Amino acid sequence: LRGNLKWLKQQIQSPQSKVIVFVKDRPAIAINGEVLEISFVKTSEVLQSCKQAELVFLHLTKTSEAVFAVQFEEELQDKFVNNHVKLIDLRSLAMQAILPPQDLGALAQARSLLSWHASHRFCANCGNKTKLADSGYRRDCPDCKCQHFPRVDPVVIMLVQHGENFLMGRGHNFEENHFSALAGFLEPGETIEAATRRETFEETGIKVGEVTYLLSQPWPFPSTLMIGVIAQALTTEIQPDPVEIAEAKWFSFNEIRQMLANNHPSGTTLPPPMSIAYQMMQKYLGDEPG
Repeated sequence: LRGNLKWLKQQIQSPQSKVIVFVKDRPAIAINGEVLEISFVKTSEVLQSCKQAELVFLHLTKTSEAVFAVQFEEELQDKFVNNHVKLIDLRSLAMQAILPPQDLGALAQARSLLSWHASHRFCANCGNKTKLADSGYRRDCPDCKCQHFPRVDPVVIMLVQHGENFLMGRGHNFEENHFSALAGFLEPGETIEAATRRETFEETGIKVGEVTYLLSQPWPFPSTLMIGVIAQALTTEIQPDPVEIAEAKWFSFNEIRQMLANNHPSGTTLPPPMSIAYQMMQKYLGDEPG
């Protein structure tokens, strides 16, 4: 459907279609007491505010309504923000799990695509202006005919295991007693397994053998794919890189379960439940480690 220009035009003109509005990187959120929800607007309202607005198609609802996203600069925010509609940082919405998962998913998809469009207005090949294509999943250069596609940066995040102990790290921006799984970007030419071994060794000096995929999560800041794995440690002596992390420690299976329940004796905490690090631990350590 995305490449069908006739269908796309029909959806943009349809009064049933709706748009998620971003101003810079913040979505417009409707606030009704303690209830928050996406503030959808009609496509006609968006095009009346800016005829040149670039609408990015996201998905069809269960009732076949097309959902689009658009991003404006701050000078247009008064058209979409009022006493009951506010601009709220997406990271805050995600961390606090204020919205349903399907709404957070739509916002994450929208933010990733809109951020990419905002930074790819010009062709990397010839420098001329590009145009939105394929309903927002491509930009075309009308001059050199080069096609540009949205970028996704893969990141490995690993739960490193040695027997019934698990290696966790604390970043320099973390609070005291707040730990998470180790993570790092894949480099060109690397496999997931190789990146896991390299990142673990670089950050902690721990050597890793077997690597097993567990789960994944898109992370739209700006556009990464978190690839969660279980890594089996071959060594145990931690030699942390002070540039990479502030601290690294081994935690027992029972300690991780205490952190998941938020009742660790020392007050040690994990990232929030919506994070992939938390979900990995919950999924893998919900039962005795195997």
